[in-house]
Amino acid sequence: MARIAIESVTKVFKGGVVAVDDVSLEIGDGEFLVLVGPSGCGKTTLLRIVAGLEEVTDGEVLIGDTLVTDMPPRDRDVAMVFQNYALYPHMTVSENLSIGLRIRRRPKPEVRERIQEVAHILGLDTLLDRRPAELSGGQRQRVAMGRAMVREPQAFLMDEPLSNLDAKLRVQMRAELARIRDRVKTTTLYVTHDQVEAMTLGDRVAVMRDGVVQQLDTPQNLYRKPANLFVAAFIGSPSMNLLEAQIQDRSVCFADQRIALDDSADLRDYDGRTVVLGIRPADFEDAAVWHDETRPAFDVNVDVSEELGDQVNVIFRLDAPPVRSEAVRDASTTEEGGVDDLLVPLVADEGRSVCTACVDPRTSARAGSTVRLSVDPARFHFFDTETGLAIGAAGRPAAAPA
Repeated sequence: MARIAIESVTKVFKGGVVAVDDVSLEIGDGEFLVLVGPSGCGKTTLLRIVAGLEEVTDGEVLIGDTLVTDMPPRDRDVAMVFQNYALYPHMTVSENLSIGLRIRRRPKPEVRERIQEVAHILGLDTLLDRRPAELSGGQRQRVAMGRAMVREPQAFLMDEPLSNLDAKLRVQMRAELARIRDRVKTTTLYVTHDQVEAMTLGDRVAVMRDGVVQQLDTPQNLYRKPANLFVAAFIGSPSMNLLEAQIQDRSVCFADQRIALDDSADLRDYDGRTVVLGIRPADFEDAAVWHDETRPAFDVNVDVSEELGDQVNVIFRLDAPPVRSEAVRDASTTEEGGVDDLLVPLVADEGRSVCTACVDPRTSARAGSTVRLSVDPARFHFFDTETGLAIGAAGRPAAAPA
């Protein structure tokens, strides 16, 4: 195992397209670091630079204590797992697992021992004589991972390895990958556009946009303390509700609501000014189900009610201007380049913000009805309307993202 250091790396493609813009980060020895972001943010390009499949325009890459910036991929001692399994169809599972060691002319006893060890970890013991066509998608992905593990590289580089699997199998493989991560403890750089994978697998997560790392932190800190509007809108499902509000005499005013803020929300420098208010959907509750006199509550008209078994997503509109910044729009764009079709008719309603509340399934909220929602103002997030940065404890924009 070894650390990976990416130092001021920039990648500019022909035509002046900047895919990676002065990125610096370090992946510790044995750390599992995830790069996450929308399509085109530069995450895969950065991984390919570490692998040696893309040349850097500027900057350096180190693996362990070795400068590998100009080193060919075969000499970097890293193993890659791709979105497509890239298995040899005419070879058995055992032969696919051993191909890397056989190319390196490792002794046969060592090859057999490594195959048996990795097959046991991945649950492939009974599948060693099968060919890829006889395996399920999840089994093929485990073979692809096993082929990388057999080599005992210094680091794993994984490029959206679960994206070809169906939803149920992806959940199973995510759990399997987490188990392997905890057992093998190999330095790993993992690329995904799926924030659930990022949040559940990463020791730390780097959120990228337009080739720049917006925030590098633990999953929980990304969720609880987003550095800017993009991270706030991108991390969390459903995404954070963002709307324009005014700060007036230690209170936040939006729609027809005026909610007092406690002393921890020091917004003195913003008194009388407009800010962006962020409220996580999970911080709402149906006041009829969870009654708390200390929390402010207000009535909303339900536009859509999504019953998900363990929770109900209540979608409603508030008479507060929506946040239409480019950062929020980029965070809301799907991997296919569109937006959530369900919300398109609601988004077009000028001057009103579309919001989501995740409430207890015992709620009586249904489309067309009115429901009283309570909210915890201690969990509000505030952002500067000009910079998009989170407003820090001192009532000033937080430091710029890494």
